[in-house]
Amino acid sequence: MRAVVRALRTFAQLAWPYFRSEDRWIARLLLAGILAAELGLVAILVAVNEWNKRFFNALESRNWDAATGELLVFGFIALGAIVAGMSQFFFGQRLIIRWRRWFTERYVAMWMADGRHYRVRLTGGTVDNIHLRIASDVLIFLTRTHELFTQLIGSIVTICSFTIILWSLSAAIPLPLFGKDWSFPGWLIVLAALYAAIGTLFTHLIGKPLIPLNFNQQRYEADFRFAIARVTDQSEPVALMGGEAVERRELRERFTRLVGNWTRLVDRQSVLVGVIGGYSRMSTVFPTLVVTPAYLGSHITLGSLVQAALAFQQMEGALAYIISAYSKIAEWKAVMDRLAQFEAAMHHVDEHHDVKSRIGMTILPGDDRLKVENLVLRLPSGEAMATLNGVDLGAGDRLLVSGASGSGKSSLFRALAGMWPLGEGAIHFPDNAKIFTLPQRVYFPLGSLRQAIAYPTLVEHADDDAIRDALEAVGLGYLAGRLDEIADWPSVLAGGEQQRAAFARALLAKPDILLLDEPVSALEEADAAALYHLLAARLPSAIVVSIGRASALAHLHGSIVELKAGVAAEPEPLIPPSAVVRA
Repeated sequence: MRAVVRALRTFAQLAWPYFRSEDRWIARLLLAGILAAELGLVAILVAVNEWNKRFFNALESRNWDAATGELLVFGFIALGAIVAGMSQFFFGQRLIIRWRRWFTERYVAMWMADGRHYRVRLTGGTVDNIHLRIASDVLIFLTRTHELFTQLIGSIVTICSFTIILWSLSAAIPLPLFGKDWSFPGWLIVLAALYAAIGTLFTHLIGKPLIPLNFNQQRYEADFRFAIARVTDQSEPVALMGGEAVERRELRERFTRLVGNWTRLVDRQSVLVGVIGGYSRMSTVFPTLVVTPAYLGSHITLGSLVQAALAFQQMEGALAYIISAYSKIAEWKAVMDRLAQFEAAMHHVDEHHDVKSRIGMTILPGDDRLKVENLVLRLPSGEAMATLNGVDLGAGDRLLVSGASGSGKSSLFRALAGMWPLGEGAIHFPDNAKIFTLPQRVYFPLGSLRQAIAYPTLVEHADDDAIRDALEAVGLGYLAGRLDEIADWPSVLAGGEQQRAAFARALLAKPDILLLDEPVSALEEADAAALYHLLAARLPSAIVVSIGRASALAHLHGSIVELKAGVAAEPEPLIPPSAVVRA
């Protein structure tokens, strides 16, 4: 019972916010439409039950006029069923569409904000394939919620409606066994409840393992899709290095885990399907057998027998809601847990206070300097990577960060960008400073070249003239005529062109602090120097912090700091001074 309460609480936490959102009135109207259609379908069932009594009584008495009249009535009942069924489908699908749009926009906003999509990796959480939870699990959750909700409401209303019918039939139909009438008030209702309870118990015992199996199946499916997408994205290096065998093995291993869990899921579902199938077949015969002795004893008419059997079957089917819906409930519970896990992870990212997360990020009111004091960068394991102190940069200053691989350069880059909290010490930022970063791997969003160059500014807020000017300044003027072209730009542009495009973004952003991670690694030394001179000319007041090799970039910076594991590093002035790059 506690598990049921927890599941209902989780469902309320996921579902209820939508019905209080800005879309609440349309959502509530659509929900009311679904309920009205479901009530209409139950009313149709009641009408069909009464119709069967009248029609079969007419057949038993060989009354042709009454039988043909009932056939006409059945036509209207069928028309009502068509209208109710169409209405339920229409309102339900419209609700799913709007609800999914709200869910997706909300989850994407939660995930793709304040660096949560990156910071979630540092919290030690186990939330896998978040992107596929948003793209796939949300739809499954909403579809199953709609199906199970409408079935549940239909079952409840059916139980209420047919309880009245069966109660009256129980009073009129005896239960003759062994020469004695064993009937009692409501005996048909009690018998239907017992029959459904026995079937539900067996179904639960057999189907309980389906919940974790469905949870894992969604996970393995997502893992396999992610691996295929990743290989597709990295097809060039895989092809150039001839790494297909490694990639095939990884895909095979992931698919093997998927198939193994899938096999266990199918084995368990097969047993469940067999039990449910046998139960369903018995359900079509058992009600008739229950009331047949009364008919054979001439206590009831053929119409009453058919009515009682169908009413018993409808009642038993409604009471056995769990049996018919168990597989869907298991899948629904699994994807609901995955979505709840996602929401919890997003909240955990913001509330996470790791004992290793003690880097203080402060703003100095009225100050225009970037300062780093007693900074120690640590790995998630707690091991210290690098120690830095004495950084004090003002407008126009340029600092080069160098060091061996693994010395903490990229982590320092992330710490200055506010994305790496693991460690201790303090970073003081200038008041109202605009920080702009150029990561080592240049990223290009999907869409036009205009959006790629304007990134991360929305394209509708970008100035075309400024974009063309920036492209010309960095040596990509020949691309100005392709701004509206949509292409896979990382494949179209060479490595050097991509880095030039990144510098164009920096010119458009006009930051106060510019962080550059290996920004000219694909360019010739003369071209790299020209781009740094361009920054000095266009952004003379910007504080620039670069990561790169001292031999290639030292002459373009005013000071340098070399990070070494276990050694406290401090910036040292360079000769020639930074004035060289300002010329």
